[in-house]
Amino acid sequence: MTAFFLSAAGVSAVYFVVLLVYAKQLLSGSWIWLFFAGVCLVNALLRYLHAKSPARVSLFFLTFAHTISLLGMVVLMAAGIVIASGMHPKEKGSPEYAIVLGAGLKPDGTLSKTLRQRLDAALRFAEESPDTGFVLSGGHDRRGQRSEAEAMAAYLEQHGIPRYRLLLEMQSKNTYENIVYSHALLYRLRNESNPCFFDLRGESFLLVSPEPVSLGIVSSEFHLYRASAILKKQFGIQALGISAPSDPVLFVHYLARESIALLKDKFLGRL
Repeated sequence: MTAFFLSAAGVSAVYFVVLLVYAKQLLSGSWIWLFFAGVCLVNALLRYLHAKSPARVSLFFLTFAHTISLLGMVVLMAAGIVIASGMHPKEKGSPEYAIVLGAGLKPDGTLSKTLRQRLDAALRFAEESPDTGFVLSGGHDRRGQRSEAEAMAAYLEQHGIPRYRLLLEMQSKNTYENIVYSHALLYRLRNESNPCFFDLRGESFLLVSPEPVSLGIVSSEFHLYRASAILKKQFGIQALGISAPSDPVLFVHYLARESIALLKDKFLGRL
């Protein structure tokens, strides 16, 4: 068991360095690899101390630490398997709108590689489904910087997507807000196009309820399951998944980070 924990700690530490060198910056969530390494090193140290002095570190405490650590690994692996099950959806269709999820901008305001990959997937889908509109979802990362949605719109327009096919949602800061705010934008758009009347108190009522919108979600392959699950849970809409590839070197990091986010959103009742 000591060899296992030491090996796991070494792999986690090395992968953290690989991320730092390859990405040339500290990626969001990179700390989890140092955390994993630390947990494994603590377990190896506890086992060593127990062998040296069982009175200082009891067998019960050692077993408890090992069990909690291994259980956490199993839960994360299970979450990763669930995420992987939704990475490559087979369904085809032409939804009324597709929500393109933001992925952060570089410090200089240009598109990150992940965001560009998502937009390229949106471009491919736009050719296949010429009647689909796009909701570009993403707020401001930094003060004084344009929003992700504005950067996304500029990129798509430069590549031939007309402005009338694009709606911008510029308030969201995370995946949950991406989905909720984008849905609110579409709901408002459809409500405004429905006939209504005003009663004596000035309150408006819809004469015709808006029909459900058929939606697609454009995002990185590792991100599709959680985004689709949030939309299904919050609004009862089964989205068409439109998958964008991700960087193979960074994929393990993205998957681990997404597994933690999936567990958090499940705990908060978002999906």
